[in-house]
Amino acid sequence: MTIRSLIQGGGSPLTATAMARALMSRGMTDAEVRAAIGGAVSLADGIASALSYVRSFRPKTGDIVFGASPYRTVGNGSTTVAYAPASGYVNDVADNFLTAQPEGWRTLFLNFGFNSVVSAGPTAREVLPGNANVIDYAVTFTAASGGGTRAQATFGGQTSVAMPDGGFALTDPRPAFPGGFERVSITTPAGGKRATGWTASAAVGEYRRRNSAAGVPAAANGGVIGGSAPDAARGWKPHATMRPHAGTPSILLLGDSITQQNDYIPTAAQIVGGIAKGLADPSNGGAFGIGHLGHHGASMEDFMDVTPGSLRFSQRYAVLAAIRDMNGGRWPMTHIWSQGLRNDFSGISSPTTPEEAFALLKARADAWWAFLATTFPTIPIIQSTVTARVTHGASTNYATLEGQEPRPYTAGIALQWLNDYIMSRPAPLALAVDLRPAQQELRPVTGSSFDGAPVWKRTAFTRAGGGTLVNALAAGTGVTQVTISAATAPIPGTILIFEPGTASMEMRGAIQSVSSNGSTHTVTLTASMSPTYAHAAGSAVASSPTSDGTHPEASVHDEMAAIVAAVKPQIAAVKS
Repeated sequence: MTIRSLIQGGGSPLTATAMARALMSRGMTDAEVRAAIGGAVSLADGIASALSYVRSFRPKTGDIVFGASPYRTVGNGSTTVAYAPASGYVNDVADNFLTAQPEGWRTLFLNFGFNSVVSAGPTAREVLPGNANVIDYAVTFTAASGGGTRAQATFGGQTSVAMPDGGFALTDPRPAFPGGFERVSITTPAGGKRATGWTASAAVGEYRRRNSAAGVPAAANGGVIGGSAPDAARGWKPHATMRPHAGTPSILLLGDSITQQNDYIPTAAQIVGGIAKGLADPSNGGAFGIGHLGHHGASMEDFMDVTPGSLRFSQRYAVLAAIRDMNGGRWPMTHIWSQGLRNDFSGISSPTTPEEAFALLKARADAWWAFLATTFPTIPIIQSTVTARVTHGASTNYATLEGQEPRPYTAGIALQWLNDYIMSRPAPLALAVDLRPAQQELRPVTGSSFDGAPVWKRTAFTRAGGGTLVNALAAGTGVTQVTISAATAPIPGTILIFEPGTASMEMRGAIQSVSSNGSTHTVTLTASMSPTYAHAAGSAVASSPTSDGTHPEASVHDEMAAIVAAVKPQIAAVKS
């Protein structure tokens, strides 16, 4: 029975009982119905309440929402994430670093992966392994190498579960966990495939082994995992934690590689990526939940189809919809954060002027936001500004603004116009976040077709004049440390540029840490680097916030994180 049928039916009395039935048919809860009828000063007011009611699909207290953890979908750069285990190693067991989780938390596992293609879309695809994969067990330990207190996860009351091809598994609610490691064993059938995650980090106690036999049951009880050393970058990881909603925002983060690539300096919670770091920051309302379901190489155009079997966003949508149904029709997130549109911009090649490029970019952005609003009704949408991209080559000089050429060439200043449009917060955006101060500067006006176009921001070290080498570097000789003389120290999370603007210019060496003694700075690199050219003592050194013209390095991610952490109260205040 609906309000319309009551009015037009002619024979049914328009009573409070009938009105209550009509309201409940529109999705109101008992409490909402009582409030609508009890607060109405007249029957007409009650009818107006029913007709104006818009059902909310936002989670309520106790619903399953994304929790706070380092788990995510984006992993190994351009690796195609569905592969046959090497040499018959059908089993993979790993200790995954995990932060504290509240009572009732769960772990989400996906049985599909993602390709990585950067070109005019839609080309980025979810990748099905073509077979079921079995989670033999998921066990938490409060200490490394299977030590401390042990707790076993169950799946519908069972300790193992077979994930269907393209499907997922969600544990039953679990007791509060103080933090430590989640040990997960996955077995793939002979000749089958499984998705990859990202490489285990021994620095935080993560540990992984592979085996030719299924299950490895002994490792479920604790102690060091048995088996052979794993192949590089082929680990399998959980994809998210879930928790009962208790009021803290929970964000579905959608984007491309910019969300986390090249961020090699994680937080203490092992979170990477500027947006995720900011959302997970314990300040300003505590760590927000994050469902980091991004996709390397994806345009947002790639995501704009949830039709079953489309493999554009169909598998991720199916997971979200299944949890929505478990919640009685409410989504497992309070907000959506869109980082994307970077690759949509990169894929534009037809325009010949910035004006034409902007028109195409605006149309794509509007279509993406409309898709989100239609697909996830009543969930507030947040969009952050789009990062710069420049042509990267041996002659690209990131020590100057003029040494960088925007990509694509014809767009020029159009990216700045797009970001200005984003910051005007057009419908249906609930919030727009400006990350440009962390990442870009505008090229000066010199009569070039690139005048005013956004390029990569010079580091503080470079803007202060950079420095000089204290010791010479020999061509082809590997080093893990470089000593620099400079008034301003270089910072971790940037890339060294040797002899910028000369024929011997090269950009090598990601900075992990810096130890300063007055104006002398010893730079420790993330890995050994061998210069192509010899660089004499006293030669110039600068630094860059990007190593490839596309992806921000860790220092930029940290600057973005600070901006995001500061807007968390605004996010929490946005309810629809």
